[in-house]
Amino acid sequence: MGLARALANAEFGPAGEYLTLLEAAAETALWLYDKCPYIKADLDDPKSLEELQSDLGKRKGYDVHHIVEQTAADREDFPRKDIDGPDNLVRIPTLKHWEITGWYMSGNKRFGGLTPREYLRGKDWDERRQVGLEALIEAGY
Repeated sequence: MGLARALANAEFGPAGEYLTLLEAAAETALWLYDKCPYIKADLDDPKSLEELQSDLGKRKGYDVHHIVEQTAADREDFPRKDIDGPDNLVRIPTLKHWEITGWYMSGNKRFGGLTPREYLRGKDWDERRQVGLEALIEAGY
């Protein structure tokens, strides 16, 4: 309460400008507070594949990621037991998950300029898994 009273009594210029600044600071603080788990998770040290696969529990700032992309694998009729199998799931920071999603959508010299998604069309499970592991490595894992 002491800080609130001090801010209320502070002399920073016209009241309207001061309140606008104070509201913007409060909104920024709330936004940052909400994003802290994502930022902290993204700063985690890289983990081994075994570590990423061992903790699939729900935690803010982390997502379950399918090493072999689930949507593409499902479209090409791979069995759900393989797509959602423990060997295909890892828990990674949400921001890394988004980075990997972007990687799958970007042209890549390794694939002759194709995106990894384009390259993987019609490929077998092992090739998809190898590319999925490559994506994890590209993201720092």
